[in-house]
Amino acid sequence: WPGFTGAGQKFSLRVQVGTQRKDIILALTEPWLFDRRLSLSGQAFYSEANYLSSIYDQRNYGFGTELRKPLNAFMYATLGYRLEDIEIFNVSSGASALIKAEEGARLKSEILTSIVFDRRDSPILTRHGQRISVAPYVAGGFLGGDTQIYGFDVEASQYFHLWWDNILLFNGEVATVNTWGGGDRVPIFDRLFLGGSNNLRGFDFRDVGPKDQFGEPLGGKSLARATIEYTFPIVAKARGAFFYDTGFVHADAYDFSGDHVASDFGFGIRLDLPIGPLRIDYGIPIQRDGNSGSGKFNFNVGYQF
Repeated sequence: WPGFTGAGQKFSLRVQVGTQRKDIILALTEPWLFDRRLSLSGQAFYSEANYLSSIYDQRNYGFGTELRKPLNAFMYATLGYRLEDIEIFNVSSGASALIKAEEGARLKSEILTSIVFDRRDSPILTRHGQRISVAPYVAGGFLGGDTQIYGFDVEASQYFHLWWDNILLFNGEVATVNTWGGGDRVPIFDRLFLGGSNNLRGFDFRDVGPKDQFGEPLGGKSLARATIEYTFPIVAKARGAFFYDTGFVHADAYDFSGDHVASDFGFGIRLDLPIGPLRIDYGIPIQRDGNSGSGKFNFNVGYQF
């Protein structure tokens, strides 16, 4: 909840405790650092996640800080630093050797950067415009810590406002992560996954991509995905949606060969509720790439994909 807003400064404390996760986040933002158009934000956090896997849990705690600088009316850049301790624990005795090798705590010291171009007419219900983000990062080496990786994530969205307030969205993303210097492997908490309400909605959470011999998701080092979504008004504060998602996760870095593609199509509804926007989708797999199961319901916060 907000604590104070002073001369534009923002302070917030969020506490979330449930059966699947626990989060405590303390955040502070100074929007005009040294009376310049330069914002500085910082946060301290603690989280436990039980939903990432059925055979292990993950705990993160640490702090981060970020500078954000507008470059023009539609573009800004960020530079951040994050130090966190990440632990894989409660590993099942029946887990594979690949999962058991991830057990334990690692210190991660990381620099994160991004450049974002954003010409959307609204970040909540976008009817037209574009958003493109490029986000490289590096951890370990001269920064210290136990994790030595680097990578990037590029995401782009294009919105078209059609007749009778219909909206057509094209969204795509590519990402890769790899070791450098003396890094021996990319830890499972830094690998890339697909499946679930934020990408391939016809598949279980994290279910698309490499798995061990027991079918447990291992994640990969290369990812590419795309979504086409068409939404239309039903009544006030409610919209219907049809969508198509496709993508893949590969075990090797910089492997965008397009093998092992999974895809789905489906429909959904977007509700503008007093407690906030809600998205409900039902996705049906088309290309399974070895995944089993039928269609999936997905619930998520937010009015648009």
